[in-house]
Amino acid sequence: MSDYVYDLMRKHHSVRKFKESPLSDDAVKKIVEAGQSASTSSYLQTYSIIGIDDPKIKEDLKEVSGQPYVVDNGYLFVFVLDYYRHSLVNENAESDMSISFSSAEGLLVGSIDVALVSENMAVAAEDMGYGIVYLGSLRNDVARVREILDLPDYTFPLFGMAVGEPAEDENGAPKPRLPFEHIFHKNSYDASNDKQRRELEAYDQIVSDYYKERTNGERTETWSEQIEQFLSSKTRPDMLDQLHKAGFIKK
Repeated sequence: MSDYVYDLMRKHHSVRKFKESPLSDDAVKKIVEAGQSASTSSYLQTYSIIGIDDPKIKEDLKEVSGQPYVVDNGYLFVFVLDYYRHSLVNENAESDMSISFSSAEGLLVGSIDVALVSENMAVAAEDMGYGIVYLGSLRNDVARVREILDLPDYTFPLFGMAVGEPAEDENGAPKPRLPFEHIFHKNSYDASNDKQRRELEAYDQIVSDYYKERTNGERTETWSEQIEQFLSSKTRPDMLDQLHKAGFIKK
């Protein structure tokens, strides 16, 4: 039994600095085909992937994201939750399918499909020697992204992914994840308050030490401090309204 895929996945880290080398059409096709091989709920295939190599479109999306690597990469993918094709099938269907794809369950099914596809693509790209970084920041202005990409009803841009050859001075490293014992629950969820707190305190120290070593002491925050800052400030309050406008969460 080979540990190749396991070892590859364990080495994953976000790459935010790329060489200028663009991906070939063949590499893009292989990465996307690997994504299409992912599991899909009930064979619905509720996703589309928009590949972007146009510098102007990249610049427009950078204005939304605020991240330089939206432009400075080998290739940019945008992952779209897509029920538009299903709405076309619905026009000639005997039953009303929209009760599913405009529902909360439909949103979950579609979002899970997109996530599975994107992770297959990430692993395939890393196997080919590329680095990747996800771009949830494209949701900073969903309406603008929909306009830039000319997205129809029943589609929603969930996130992007920049891909490319890591720069020579790219020195990222895998961040320590929560302990196996903390996230793996056997047969039922262990909500023991004391146990969970002890494990989180130990993990906080590990994360603080990681940042301290990586930044020569410039950063020492714990995981708990980091997620407090994120979850208490970054809300994107227009998200439900944007989902409604795209045709989702109506039932």
